[in-house]
Amino acid sequence: MAPGDVTRSVSRTFELLGAIIEHGGLTLADAAKTADLATSTALRLIRSLEQTEFVRRGEDNVYRAGPRLLQIGARAIADNQLLLRARRAMAEIAELTRESTYLSAPGPRGTALYLGQVEGTHAIRHMGWVGQTVPLDGTAVGAALLGKVGPHGYAIAHDTIEDHSTGVAAPIYDAIGRIVGALSVVGPTFRLDDDTCAGHGQVLVDRCARLSIELGRPDAASGGPGPA
Repeated sequence: MAPGDVTRSVSRTFELLGAIIEHGGLTLADAAKTADLATSTALRLIRSLEQTEFVRRGEDNVYRAGPRLLQIGARAIADNQLLLRARRAMAEIAELTRESTYLSAPGPRGTALYLGQVEGTHAIRHMGWVGQTVPLDGTAVGAALLGKVGPHGYAIAHDTIEDHSTGVAAPIYDAIGRIVGALSVVGPTFRLDDDTCAGHGQVLVDRCARLSIELGRPDAASGGPGPA
């Protein structure tokens, strides 16, 4: 096989694997359609992924993440220094706001990737976004990751990804001023009015400033927005 063919095959394999994971599982036909591949090509690639245990076919003929992929993912999460450092801040935010709190980082293809969550304590609460991606444009977490925050250092978005849900987010900076992540809270819009969002936003800014200091940013103590 020529080098170019090898590269194309590897690229197609990863595209196919990504499609399966992003959709929470796909049949062969749906996987081929989503990855824009011929069914015969998709079958060949999926068989390779099955043999290496990156995917596993269920009794419903849906291909899902296999044990090898789960092992790698779990190890990657365990080794993620941002997530390790952010856990205390996330727990504090969830306790103070009672809303579900998320850590996000820049994801693939202009998205925000949710890395971790601490559930809120309200009876009605948001949950279940870990591992998912959302667009940067039009979302609170996306605005935070892009540095497009207001004068108080946080961003708010209503009903953008899910109807009747509101997000508030603030950026995390590293030692040289790059935005490396964002902390956010998400809850029902009826509960997150302007005053509540402002209060939650300040909590987020304070914790993000502390976390940024831990990451080496010396001027984060002011709590204001960093460079765009």
